[in-house]
Amino acid sequence: MESALARRLRSGSLSAVHAAAARTLFRADFRTRFHIVGIRAALVNQAMRLAERHFLRGYDAIHLAAALQVHRRCLALGQLLTLVSADADLNAAALAEGLLVEDPNRHP
Repeated sequence: MESALARRLRSGSLSAVHAAAARTLFRADFRTRFHIVGIRAALVNQAMRLAERHFLRGYDAIHLAAALQVHRRCLALGQLLTLVSADADLNAAALAEGLLVEDPNRHP
């Protein structure tokens, strides 16, 4: 998120005021709404399978494996998980794996 905000700020598509507000909101959400997933052998093994199945880059495969892990936890609680990503390949793979996807580039 920080990287995306910095790129948009640098390109001029986001003002410094809006970038600061978005950072504040993201950091608040990060503390209260995000699940931190440790990278263990099982997650790496799943990431390798996902990379092979969907032709993903390594870090994207780790992101998707972690999202799927959290998704299973959410389903057990009767909740839905939405993966937020601006990467078309990652989004396509996530959709194929049954995740909801939100692309921030689709919002002005």
